[in-house]
Amino acid sequence: MKASNQIEVWKLFLDLRHSGSIRKTAEQYGRDSAEISRTLSKLEKELKVPLLDRRSRPFRLTETGEELFPLVEDMVGRYEELLGKIEQKADKESAIIKIMVPNTFVSISHSLFFEYIKFFPKHKIRVITPVNTEEFQKGSADIVAVTGHVTLPDSILIPRGRMIFVPVAAPSFIEKYGLLDHPDRLAEVPVGHTFGGDKFSHTPFDSVCKQGKRCHLHLRQQIEWSSPNLLFESVLAGECASPGMPLFYCIDALRAEKLVPILNGWHRASQFNYLACHSSRWNVPYIRTFMNWFAERFAEKEAHYEKEFAKLFGEELLHELMTS
Repeated sequence: MKASNQIEVWKLFLDLRHSGSIRKTAEQYGRDSAEISRTLSKLEKELKVPLLDRRSRPFRLTETGEELFPLVEDMVGRYEELLGKIEQKADKESAIIKIMVPNTFVSISHSLFFEYIKFFPKHKIRVITPVNTEEFQKGSADIVAVTGHVTLPDSILIPRGRMIFVPVAAPSFIEKYGLLDHPDRLAEVPVGHTFGGDKFSHTPFDSVCKQGKRCHLHLRQQIEWSSPNLLFESVLAGECASPGMPLFYCIDALRAEKLVPILNGWHRASQFNYLACHSSRWNVPYIRTFMNWFAERFAEKEAHYEKEFAKLFGEELLHELMTS
């Protein structure tokens, strides 16, 4: 079969344009760089026009390639939409929804998943953790939960509330190190935090803010965790303080007085939360239905936790933590 008649070859063309590198594209497909190059060369030979400027770094499309790009993108999108519709017709009631969520979301999202399947008992939800937006881009999931500055190409984003970060420590930590009422004190004590995002989604965290002012962090005794669960247990045990823990993740411990807010209003800037899905998957009705439902219910849960926090520590502190 001609290369120009194979949808996979055109997908390769799109991915190469996004990555700008034959090597990166080969890694994405788990294939050899030479094989990727030969496939594109075969396509160019059949079309009798160059599509890729191999002299540039990163690789760029030629003028002809750029003209074809939006048409190819539309063609591949419609092909995936077609497959989605066929999938629906073949087994309308047993759709599989693959969603990628951070480990921190397990505490808030698991009940939502069970609530959803009560309405759609024949749907299946496949929950993937942790979030890896590069894997999402490769098609490992239909939907991904992301926070902060999001640059996912060819994706539809819908908001699902705002991430509020609470600086916290255990009472035993306060007894040992004294009150932590200013960010400068964080340089004197053990501090733990998690890595902030990845290639297409990140939440910058080099400063805290209060009443419109910003203070850069100087953390000399910092411990970085890839697991939010390990960080939470360390903070709970009084081994370190956290300068910014998601509200939904620590509200139970705050209610039980196992953790207390610190820094007197200084806080990590709040970030917008989103659900993202591939543009082509947005055309699948059950994906769109799930996304809208989940985003709305997630935002409702966050609003409930915000009310709880306000009852415990006051509206003034809550409103301060909501600022960015």
